[in-house]
This record gives sequence, C-alpha cells and structure tokens, in this order.
Amino acid sequence: MPTIRNTSGVDIIATKDDKNVSIQVKTNSYGKIKFPMSKSNEELIAADLYYMFVTLKGEDDRPDFYILPSKLVAKYIKETHEKFVTLEPRRMPKEGRGKEAKEEIKKRREKSTMRQFPNYVGKLIPSFKDFEINDYKDKWKILEE
Repeated sequence: MPTIRNTSGVDIIATKDDKNVSIQVKTNSYGKIKFPMSKSNEELIAADLYYMFVTLKGEDDRPDFYILPSKLVAKYIKETHEKFVTLEPRRMPKEGRGKEAKEEIKKRREKSTMRQFPNYVGKLIPSFKDFEINDYKDKWKILEE
C-alpha cells in the first residue's frame, strides 16, 4: 500500500499476517548502484523500517532490488560522512593550494547535507570494510524477519 504524500520516511507499508513493515524507496537509473541520500536519513531509524534501493536498467529489463534495514543504512551514511570529512581532498583548487584550502574543503564537507549510499569511504571504515550491497540483492525475506 503506497502512503499519502509527505509521509516522512515511508513510501510503502507492507502487511503480511499480523506484521507490518514500512519501506522507504530510493531509485537510480542506468544500472548504477549509488543512491543520493540526505543527512536526515541518518536519523530515520525504526525496527520495522527498511530501505528498498531500486536500480533501473533497460526498458525491458527487470530492475535490481536491494533491501536493507534502516538502522544499517543510517549507521553507514553517518559514519562514512564523518570519515569523508577527515579525508585529504582528491583534487585541490587551483588557487590556495595550501592548508587554508584544505580547511575550506573540510568546512564545506562538514556543512553538506548530501550523503551517498553506498560509497567508496565505507571500505576505509573497519565495521564496513566487508560491506557489499550485493549481499542484500533480492533479500525479500528480510522483510519477514
């Protein structure tokens, strides 16, 4: 059952027997397994809330579905963003190549409300170094647990 507009954090409510789960859907196209998220998703946690990440492909191809608990997604995007803020910039701006430029980049990163799931920073964090989103592909049973 789809929810009404502006239901915070919930796009679908699924029911089976006496169990209800809420699902937040994030979609991406062109077969990419990268999903934009926001800082607010770091706090969107509930035992019965799940994310369904959908990767659209060609017109006649079945999309890929990745189903993950909200607690895992929230922890991942929060910790990877905190780590990202501390990383050396990959490219420095043309002017101000010194310490001041690095500090400016760090400040912009700290202020950013944008997050990405999954991302390369996850491999730099011990608790996520083995995380693979493909482990959650078509993991429909997780909604029944």
